[in-house]
Order: sequence, then C-alpha cells, then structure tokens
Amino acid sequence: MNILIVEDDINIQKLIISSIQEVESDVEVYTTDRSMSALEIATENSIDIFILDIQLTDYKGTKLAKELRTMEQYRYTPMIFATALANEEINAYREIKCYSFLIKPFTKEEVKQTISEAIDYRNHFSEKIKSIRIEQKSHIFEYNLSDIIYIESFRKKMTLHLQTDQNGITIEEISGYTLKGMLELINDAQFVQCHKSYIINKSYIVQISKVEGQIALKNVQQSIPIGNKFRTQLLGNI
Repeated sequence: MNILIVEDDINIQKLIISSIQEVESDVEVYTTDRSMSALEIATENSIDIFILDIQLTDYKGTKLAKELRTMEQYRYTPMIFATALANEEINAYREIKCYSFLIKPFTKEEVKQTISEAIDYRNHFSEKIKSIRIEQKSHIFEYNLSDIIYIESFRKKMTLHLQTDQNGITIEEISGYTLKGMLELINDAQFVQCHKSYIINKSYIVQISKVEGQIALKNVQQSIPIGNKFRTQLLGNI
C-alpha cells in the first residue's frame, strides 16, 4: 500500500508517518510539501490514500485534490484533509468527496483512528473492483473492467481499447474469443453489444446520435456504430 502525505509542517509530517507505521507496517509512505511535487509522485506511483494539508506552499490542497480527481485512477481514492480551517469541511465533502478530516491541532490517536478507517475502506473498495482473466497461449492476462472502454471484433481477432492513467488509450489484441463469449465472461450490465463488431462500456458514453446511429465515447476519436439489430436493446439499457 502507498500513502502520500502532502504537508509543509515537518513535525506534523513526522506525527502522521509515525501513526501510519503503528497502524500498518506494510506500507510505503511518500512525503512532500508542495502540490506540484505531489502530482508528480501521484503520476509516477499508484497511491492508495492521500493525506493533504489544505494550506500548502504553492497552492491550496483543495485545488490539488480536484486535480487528482481528474485522473481516472484517483476518482475514488480516499483523501484525508489536514487543516485548521474547519469551514473548508463542507465544501470539500461536497466538491471533492474527501474521505475524512483531521482538524489541527490533532492527536496521534485521532490520526491512527482516521488512518485505520481509511485503510479498511480502501481494502473493502479494492475487493469490489471487477476484473476478467483472458488466456492467450501460455499466458493469462488480467484487465480491470473499469479500464475497458470498448471491444472491437474483426475476423478471428479482437482488440481491447483500454483507458490509461493519463487519459490516453492503449490497444491490446486477443484471439480465441467471440463477442458473445466476451459478454458472458465480463458478465456486467455496464457492457452492451451495440453492433455485430462492438461491445461498449456504458460508463464511457458521452453522446448517442439516434439519427446517425453513432456513439461517442470519452477519449475516443472515432464514433462507434449502432447496428439495427442492437438498437432497441441498446437504447433500452441506457
């Protein structure tokens, strides 16, 4: 587990680190006192919990939190704010969906309890992340369903179009599966077949043109066609 502490008071940093180590020994703790550095750390590493001071050297922790929330992998990551400004609490819960608050001055026991609850929450949430395993010759590949934007079939092969951490798309080819077989393997209502050659993840739908029979998906340049055979079922499930 990786935890990032963004705090410009070295004594508070030490208190939080000590508290984390008493709660959970198997954890990597990253620290910084600047928002820009925090973004770099979050981009280069997979962070499981953020602890953010609201008043930082370069700009406010709430602004940093909003920037982190725009990154797909951190849309639901627990964020804990450390602040002396209690009036920030309501806005942070509403706009940023932070997990909890530590109001300064706080005690070590308060930090330990908050960290322990956040770790339990993170572990419970992680258990619910759905994935599929695809066998290819002597290898088995695992994909999180939330990363799959759409699946395209052509001839005897398929391509998985996957969301990357930087809001880009990576493509992976697989063989030995049909679209019907993929739907059965995925077994999730978020995925629907919209055409004889396409399965889409409804979570990524930006717009549907009924007249042109096209679907626009987030971060995808090309439109996905809607087949007449699948139109009624597709629109009934949106």
